[in-house]
Amino acid sequence: MAQSKHSEEEIIKLGEKLISELKLDYTTNTLSRWLVHYLAEQMIKIEDCKDEDLKMKLQKECCNLILDLWQKKDRLPIQKPLDNVGNFLEILTVLKKENNNISILPRWIEYRSVSSGSPWSNFVEKVKNNSEKIFYHSIEANVHKDLLLKDNEWLNNHKEFLSKEEQELIQHLNSMVKIDFSSGVVDMNNYNEESVNREDRVKYIFNEIEKLIEEEKKELLKLKKQVFKEFNKN
Repeated sequence: MAQSKHSEEEIIKLGEKLISELKLDYTTNTLSRWLVHYLAEQMIKIEDCKDEDLKMKLQKECCNLILDLWQKKDRLPIQKPLDNVGNFLEILTVLKKENNNISILPRWIEYRSVSSGSPWSNFVEKVKNNSEKIFYHSIEANVHKDLLLKDNEWLNNHKEFLSKEEQELIQHLNSMVKIDFSSGVVDMNNYNEESVNREDRVKYIFNEIEKLIEEEKKELLKLKKQVFKEFNKN
């Protein structure tokens, strides 16, 4: 194996972390049980060894084993960095989807003064504004400090073993949960998270989304009524 850029102390610390993560799946997974026993056994051998040369050899072998396991971490039955925010990453993928072959607005609209306030424009504006709020609530439901506890543990204690992209994304997610949208779309801090459990938090978010959808429905019915009222005039 190529020379590691990490110190043996850092690698052993990572091994201890892997053992603790594997133990979470210890009772139901044969692979977890075997890995926990084997890795822990190798570490005990190092601690008990009195021969310094042999101890160095055992420590090197153990470090190679830990690094090999880390390279194959996607196959390990453990909760890996960013596993908890998979839903959020999928939401971002959906929001970033674009079809560059379709232009919704004709180019001349940019150069023409268009009045607003018609029933249709009011309806579209309501849907647009509420949709933005729904997007933020969806993000809020899938990115919060409880979900980031594990990721921050990886970042704070084993940063050297995370990719640059993983480090930056975790740091970015941490900044997102502190964002105050009260001046814009939605206030993510309008209740005390410390006193609200996860179930109540999700209920709150769903209630907010339902209100927004209900507002859109009311605006739609209002538009429908106004449109058919014009037909009846004729």
